[in-house]
Amino acid sequence: MKLGIVVWTEGVTVKFRIAQEAVVERGMLVKVEDKGRKYILKVVDFKPESLLTPAEIAIISSKADKGEAVQLRERDLRLYDTAISTIVAQIDMDGEVHGPSGVPSLFTVVEELEEEDLKALRLHTGDIPIGKVRFGHNVIDVDVTLDGSRTIPHHVLVVGGTGAGKSNFGRVLAGSILHTAGKYSLVIFDCESEYLLGSKPGEMGLAHLPFSEEYLFLVSDRVQRPGRIRIELPELGEERSIPAYPLKMDITRLRPSDFTLTGEFSGPQEELLWMAYKQFGEEWVHYLLSGEGRALYSRLGRMSGVNTINVAKRKVKYLTGDGDIFCRDCGYDLAGAVLSMIAKGRVVLIETPFATEGEEKLLATVVAERIFRAYEKMRKELPDKWSQLPPVLIMVEEAHRYLGSHVLGGNGEIRENIFSIIAKRGRKYKVGGLYITQMPSELMETVVRQSLTKIILSLPTRPDYSTIINHSPYLDDAEAEIKTLDRGEAVVISQPSGFRLAVSTRIYQFEEYAQRLIREEKLALQQRTAEVSNV
Repeated sequence: MKLGIVVWTEGVTVKFRIAQEAVVERGMLVKVEDKGRKYILKVVDFKPESLLTPAEIAIISSKADKGEAVQLRERDLRLYDTAISTIVAQIDMDGEVHGPSGVPSLFTVVEELEEEDLKALRLHTGDIPIGKVRFGHNVIDVDVTLDGSRTIPHHVLVVGGTGAGKSNFGRVLAGSILHTAGKYSLVIFDCESEYLLGSKPGEMGLAHLPFSEEYLFLVSDRVQRPGRIRIELPELGEERSIPAYPLKMDITRLRPSDFTLTGEFSGPQEELLWMAYKQFGEEWVHYLLSGEGRALYSRLGRMSGVNTINVAKRKVKYLTGDGDIFCRDCGYDLAGAVLSMIAKGRVVLIETPFATEGEEKLLATVVAERIFRAYEKMRKELPDKWSQLPPVLIMVEEAHRYLGSHVLGGNGEIRENIFSIIAKRGRKYKVGGLYITQMPSELMETVVRQSLTKIILSLPTRPDYSTIINHSPYLDDAEAEIKTLDRGEAVVISQPSGFRLAVSTRIYQFEEYAQRLIREEKLALQQRTAEVSNV
């Protein structure tokens, strides 16, 4: 279908006159064929063109305001609409897709993109589906997928305002990774208990998915000992038996690095923690928490000040809480259990609905540190075994709390925590971060730059969307689209997945996506049963 005529080009920007009766929307992909080449354009904005004089505009607008009929001579010559677009790809005669090396000629025809053209962009060839291509607010039946092996180690950044659909995207991504059947691993810290069964009755969660009994691993206070938990699913008339582990970790399993990598401790306080560990061994946390400041001052050889000891004690207490998660003499090694499941390609769901902010931070740090160090050590010492480990993605909700410039910076000094280390070095070891935030402007710039896959949901504030635009490719003209996104709509960038443009995407609604996966698995089971019967 003809959409318009090219009337101006400059660089990779193309302006075309919109044909009468044609409907063109922001974010829409269109094409121009010229001299054996096919140019794919993305509409980014609109501009009306008028050859009317100021006097004519005054007369016509006055008549229109009074409800009088307006007649304009040679209207189609003197007043028309144009669309501003950017060339996002060029397809040569041999079908090769690459960046634009030319521009379409003036007065060439702009046409509607066909499904075959969309498939040439290879948006559907990854193994982690997240949504469908959309033109404006209309959904096109072409999947948008990420290439997990390339995307995961280079980090994923998810940004969006309140109600934009970040949690829904998290569940969709988790469901897609679950259904790779062990190809990739994911760690989720769920402080709202919305991933397992949904956030309210009638919703669906990861437990509803067919592969959950084999590839989901639950860490929760729902269980008191390692084993399996049976979960009833009235929506499906079924139940699942899911591997589970208690939300507990013996404090004797903790090391000073677990605390220092939270980024909460100063240099002298870190030295104190190591001195306590050397002096008291595995019971160092217990002695630090229960000992009186001056008594510890003496037992540690007066190598650290009383004030330093007291401040460090308060911080350790803040992070370990009241003993509900970090317990004494309980014997559980939560981090070790998680690490063993990650190595097997599991989606690990850690529920922390009643944890304090300090407990959440220490737990996330301990788990992330164990995974990163294990992958790092394996690559250096046993590279053949490391190559067989699945890439792992570690979710960090409210990422600005861990990777904000105000957290890691201060007085001109950059402080490290385990998540900043993973952001910088994780890609070398197949360890990626899934950073979710509604305030990307507060993140360290390096984190935004190093997250090569970005899921940009609705962002209402200029500092936030400007941060993303300034540190990402393909977004130079995306400001208007980002500001007009509805809930569940996104602009997706993924260079590791081979995307050559910012893809306008409708993220799957999780319940609909879950039903689709359930139907597909039932159909596959029926086909396998039929094949066995025919043997």
